[in-house]
Amino acid sequence: MFVRARKRLLQDQRGFTLIEGLVAGILLLSAMTATYGLLATSGRAEQDQRMRSQSYAIAQEDQARMRSLRISQLMTLNQTRTVVQDGSTYTVVSKGQYVNDQSGTASCEDGTSSADYIKVSSTVSWHGSRSAPPTVIESLVAPPNGTFSADRGTLAIAVRDGAGNPVSGLSLSGSGAGTFSGTTGTNGCAVFTNLPEGDYTLTPGTAMGVVDKDGATPTAQTVSVVGQSTNTVALQYDSPGTLQLSFKTRIGGTVQASKADSVVVFNSGMTKEATFGTIGDEQSTITTGSLFPFSSQDTIYAGSCTDNNPNPTNIVNPPAAAALVQATVLKNQLVTVTPSIQLPALQLTVRTGTSSGSPGSIVSNAAVTITDAGCTSPTVKRTYTNRTSGSPTGLVPTGQSTVDPGMPYGVYNICAYNGSRRNTLTNVAVQTTASDTSRTIYLGSGATGSTTGACP
Repeated sequence: MFVRARKRLLQDQRGFTLIEGLVAGILLLSAMTATYGLLATSGRAEQDQRMRSQSYAIAQEDQARMRSLRISQLMTLNQTRTVVQDGSTYTVVSKGQYVNDQSGTASCEDGTSSADYIKVSSTVSWHGSRSAPPTVIESLVAPPNGTFSADRGTLAIAVRDGAGNPVSGLSLSGSGAGTFSGTTGTNGCAVFTNLPEGDYTLTPGTAMGVVDKDGATPTAQTVSVVGQSTNTVALQYDSPGTLQLSFKTRIGGTVQASKADSVVVFNSGMTKEATFGTIGDEQSTITTGSLFPFSSQDTIYAGSCTDNNPNPTNIVNPPAAAALVQATVLKNQLVTVTPSIQLPALQLTVRTGTSSGSPGSIVSNAAVTITDAGCTSPTVKRTYTNRTSGSPTGLVPTGQSTVDPGMPYGVYNICAYNGSRRNTLTNVAVQTTASDTSRTIYLGSGATGSTTGACP
């Protein structure tokens, strides 16, 4: 029995010895793994440092190489090549770009004529750099005197949209003292170098469908090249939008839906206001043509010239504020404008008498011609019938079947004709939306101004 106990004890001790050996082995393996990882990390760091040092040397060599090139080659240099050194492959990107002497930015930025430098950059990257940034070296090259002829220079063209953002992909061409062609880059710029000085006709492309500040397709314009300097030309083009306008006026004493034949759209960025519609063809809604999408709102009012503007001096609370609206044009979109434009209403009565003291009877269905005294180029005339039966009564525009006395804010000359006699009221201000503008014309033979014949 003692022997069996001793034997079991010896077996247990051998088991513990085996476990101890296993634990010792694991600890030794962990230590070896940590040491290997440390050595590997140290090796990678040493390799990264070596490759970055080599990339810097390659970038320096590339800078020296570019400085040996002709200025004409550096003007538009954009080159990518590979360099193998000590068994490692490096990608080298070499670029040249004009830089403005005054601001240190690309000479395509807005500004006046100035001398130029060329910025040369060398960017070197390598496989396995992981998150490490590439090596970049930049420097400036000053063209030596005599590099260009005294009669040659550079034309820089900057194109921006309505929000001031660059317009890329716009084709540009020119002819005159020389020729050039190209496309704006991602910064909205196109630089044409080493051109003979003189005047050029610059022609923007139309394929992109952009418009100028007046909503028109870009047209040719004259630009100049100045010898031994850069002349910067700023252009503004964008994709157009459209507006849809509706109308209302006072009919029978209440504000109701109305019609109009024309509208004027204006923005301070335009060179002149834009007019849409056809005089005499009244519509419930008028949709404009192409409009430039300015960052500021456009002002819109009914009519065909600036004299129809209810707020020409831009006061804060104009007397006829409802007669105009403001809206933001959105590129490539149709915007329905609310609220409706309210037209001032003219309530005209035509009578057979000679004055208020002897008014006579109301003339039924007199022909009325209303001429806009402020819109004279061309002359704007609208014709109506003066309806006296039914409800409501009032002016019915030619081509319409319902009473609609609304007309653009303005000053008018009004002529009424009853088939034999006519009479005229001059300089009648129809300029309020708060109430009707009421006038009476007398056609009696003794009435001041009454004469025979139709209205001119």
